[in-house]
Amino acid sequence: DIRHIVLDFGTTPFPVLEGQSIGILPPGSDASGRPHHVRLYSVASPRDGERPSYNNLALTIKRITEDERGRPVHGVASNYLCDLAKGAEVKVTGPYGTTFVMPNEPEARIVMICTGTGSAPFRAMTERRRRQVRRHGGGAGSLHLFFGARRASELPYFGPLMKLPATLIDVELAFSREANKPKEYVQDRLRARAAEVAALLKDEHAYVYICGHKRMETGVHLALADICKQHGMTWEQLLPELRNAGRLHSAADVLRDFE
Repeated sequence: DIRHIVLDFGTTPFPVLEGQSIGILPPGSDASGRPHHVRLYSVASPRDGERPSYNNLALTIKRITEDERGRPVHGVASNYLCDLAKGAEVKVTGPYGTTFVMPNEPEARIVMICTGTGSAPFRAMTERRRRQVRRHGGGAGSLHLFFGARRASELPYFGPLMKLPATLIDVELAFSREANKPKEYVQDRLRARAAEVAALLKDEHAYVYICGHKRMETGVHLALADICKQHGMTWEQLLPELRNAGRLHSAADVLRDFE
């Protein structure tokens, strides 16, 4: 169950940047009588809002009732948000995140690697770039999306994504549970585009963002190590260089900083 939710802040100032997160405070308390914990969600709209020039933002919310092994999952905040009625009031904290943000330069080449609702911050970045291009024309920058899900039907924003022109965004999709098709993951699509990915890793104007399931990040790093080896680079050496230059970011790092 995936929902696109818009929060209207009215006259309350709440500026956010693409890549930042906000905290949601579900009402009530847990079984021990303590207030529920804050749950972070990436903002899925650009800095000027889901509806431009209005004080609002969007979230991409997914709730599941059981995990891959059939065990029950109790996502308090996600259930709360998915069941919201129009006009309901929501307690919000934040915004959070100073590193996983979109570079403010038109020539930036942005590589976005994600699974499932990890697409939320990349929807914000893509829409920001789309609006910039519409207002000011295209520049030297580019967008590259590696997007994975179990099936196309489970891919958030699949319809709108397929309508975006190739001149705006280069899209690679990977599906691991499509009927009568071999399993494929985002790291497989990275390897399939090894030459282009290697060129981006070498480009000082390229930035890499990873957001999705924690296990996915391990596979992505292994794929990038393989790509580097094929093209005369060493991932172990390049990794700290990219991080120190602010060119490699993981949403998992933002969550660890918050915790």
